Amino acid sequence: MAKIGKLFMYVIYLIAFISLALEIILRIYNPIPFRIKGDRIVLPINQSYSFVNQYPCFDSLIIHKKNSLGFRGEEKPTNWAKTTSILAVGGSTTECFFISDDKAWPQVMQSELRKSNPAIWVNNAGLNGHSTFGHLLLMRDIVVKLKPTYVYFLTGVNDMDRQDLNEFDTKMVRGKFVQMQQQSFLKNLGHTLANNSEFANLIFNLSKAVKARNQQIFIDKMVALNPKDTLILDPMFVEKTLSDQKKLLPAYAKRLLELVQVAKQHNIRPVMITQPLLYGEGIDPVTKTDLARYRISDQMNGALYWAKLSLYNDVMRRVCAENQIPLIDLAKLLPKSSVYFYDAMHYTNAGSIRVGEILAKESKAFLH
Repeated sequence: MAKIGKLFMYVIYLIAFISLALEIILRIYNPIPFRIKGDRIVLPINQSYSFVNQYPCFDSLIIHKKNSLGFRGEEKPTNWAKTTSILAVGGSTTECFFISDDKAWPQVMQSELRKSNPAIWVNNAGLNGHSTFGHLLLMRDIVVKLKPTYVYFLTGVNDMDRQDLNEFDTKMVRGKFVQMQQQSFLKNLGHTLANNSEFANLIFNLSKAVKARNQQIFIDKMVALNPKDTLILDPMFVEKTLSDQKKLLPAYAKRLLELVQVAKQHNIRPVMITQPLLYGEGIDPVTKTDLARYRISDQMNGALYWAKLSLYNDVMRRVCAENQIPLIDLAKLLPKSSVYFYDAMHYTNAGSIRVGEILAKESKAFLH
């Protein structure tokens, strides 16, 4: 028994020593800079990425830079009070990670708007994978301190099928993580450790990544449309799928309203943008693929995917109408074509440029 006790103590000592050593090393240099630390967003400040690309729909050398704010775009102007400042908030379809800086749609939008107003500044605050839950964190922790004139929200696709968002939203009060009665002690302890420990945050984010990967249906990949690859779904299955999705819509509407309220409380003007999609209606002009019947997976075709996303776009339209929020209906304005999309929702260079042009044109109706 004495030997077993010594062995147990040795194992505990070894684990503690390794954990402490890793914590020190990660505080000095963390090779995996996660964007979420516990319940706080950590932006990639002054980082630069470059990718050699073989696909013709992108630059051969992709350059992606983050400024001192942690966003894509020019540095904050010195004459801030005299600048019409716009921050674009969204997920990967806003960040445009694999599109070079000058072709990402917020930068294109800035270039277009400056033709009539040089005092325009647009920064790209998109974060890959973020839904409205992440946008609320970003707004409360960072955006309200920056106080741009406008915040543009492009949301929808990352909120589909996300039942966990209800739980996360109930934990947020003024941007801080609070304990709820239904939460277990271990969950609270885990987030507390992740907030204060690099090693704990590494474990926390890796576990989230594994969980997300197991739940993910659609992944980023170059889609090669094939007119012969079709799928006809049972109408009863379609009806049930949409019925299940409708149960999530009230929570989504609530999160959109929270984004609006946070913005208005800090004299920031919110603008909403509906989410476009390649699939859903019509024939792709390049490949002649039926975008409604196209087979996405064994239980998903283009029509159903578009119908699901349209539920969220309709919620945004209603929220904007009821609260007199400017809305740019990009889902209707951007043509469905593989010229503009390299997968279901992500843009090619041409698509990102077209999005920037559309948003600049539509913005002129309300920008001051």
